[in-house]
Amino acid sequence: MAAVHEIRILDHSPVSPPKGSVPETTIPLTFFDIFWHFGATVDRVFFYEFRHSTTHFIHHLLPTFKSSLSLTLQHFFPLAGHVRPSPSSPDHFEIHYTDGDSISLIIAESAGDFDQLVGDQPRDFAKLKPLIPSLDSETEELMALQVTLFPNHGLCLGVSIMHVVSDGPSSMNFIKSWAATCLAGGAVAVLSSPPLFDRSSIIVDTENLYHSTLQTAMVMRAKSKQFASNVDLPDDVVWATFSLKKEVIKKLKDMIMARYDHGDRTLFHCSTFVAACAYMWTCLIRSRGWPRERTAHLVFAVDARTRLTPAISPAYFGNCLSFCFVEAKVGDVVDGDDGVCVAAEYVGKAIDELKHGVLRGAEGWWEKFNDLAPLRPLSFAGSPKLGVYDSDFGWGKPVKVEVTSIKGTGAMSIAETGKEEGGLEFGLAFPQPEIDAFEACFTAGIHLLMNK
Repeated sequence: MAAVHEIRILDHSPVSPPKGSVPETTIPLTFFDIFWHFGATVDRVFFYEFRHSTTHFIHHLLPTFKSSLSLTLQHFFPLAGHVRPSPSSPDHFEIHYTDGDSISLIIAESAGDFDQLVGDQPRDFAKLKPLIPSLDSETEELMALQVTLFPNHGLCLGVSIMHVVSDGPSSMNFIKSWAATCLAGGAVAVLSSPPLFDRSSIIVDTENLYHSTLQTAMVMRAKSKQFASNVDLPDDVVWATFSLKKEVIKKLKDMIMARYDHGDRTLFHCSTFVAACAYMWTCLIRSRGWPRERTAHLVFAVDARTRLTPAISPAYFGNCLSFCFVEAKVGDVVDGDDGVCVAAEYVGKAIDELKHGVLRGAEGWWEKFNDLAPLRPLSFAGSPKLGVYDSDFGWGKPVKVEVTSIKGTGAMSIAETGKEEGGLEFGLAFPQPEIDAFEACFTAGIHLLMNK
């Protein structure tokens, strides 16, 4: 493994909403939030080209960067708060914000190879790790930020957020709003979509899912079981990006739908997500060489805001995710084009099932995740709908965005590609031999598909 580059910390300071701008506030955690209460974080790194010196950033850009962050936090103040048991009901938890609460902002400098870090080729995860801020467990902060400058080459914005405070749509609403405020000069907040916090009128927990989920989570935690699909990975994990271009996705969708024109199966909606995820899932299964009789599992989250009855605003801030659990016999999904089509059918039908109740089976989600953990399911982190590349602070859009918290979870990150419209990119973090095996299946499959 190549030597890990070191970073030099230049500044470490707290950033708060403007003094007196937000009154002391408590926001109760819902069932959707409490699901993530025991330690899950979401870590992202946004890489930008930045052909200037560190001195230029600190003297000319950092003041606006900080002031725009403070102004944006005024509207997204839960990120600066902390989670505590409710004083009036100890079995309930809430986000508590009081004037002066803050988040950590680190400014650092690196001598690392920026161009190598933003490539698609396998990269040592150890080189990404120093770019990710650590959350302070003593202050129980919910978000930390780090800017790492690569002088005259680029910069990296590392974001670490406790999942209990927000899901992907909420956290990206914050990032985009902060970027827009910074781009506009940092004097007035420019909100991508003003966040909504009112739980009582938006989400009604009619099935007491909050208590059942909390109790199950506490029992599982006491038994020292792992949440999500954690597996024992060696330290030499590498990171690689695999992209599906627009024309490849179209070919996949055409192939899948052609199979079902014969009416031999129930139709389903074959979206870009369905086609792409089916292909990636089958590639991963093939690369692992599992026996045909084994059952393979796939898990992914969906935004439940518009699927609830009644639907809630896309601007709702917090967590509002449902899950789809898919399983298939390995032998059914590894045989060439037919296998991809079968996988797409299973994925598409799982999404269609949400029409019958987005919370159906929700009381068993925690147990299901834990039961699946030793079976190495594939899961997807992120969504092409988040628009992670639409975050320009004034030095252009990102050239690369990664979800680094997938390491050790068995997940792939998924996002729109930053290189062309209509494509998707997937991030994988596995030992080198597993990456090599996956790449062989991925490349061979696309070659066959595009040469039909």
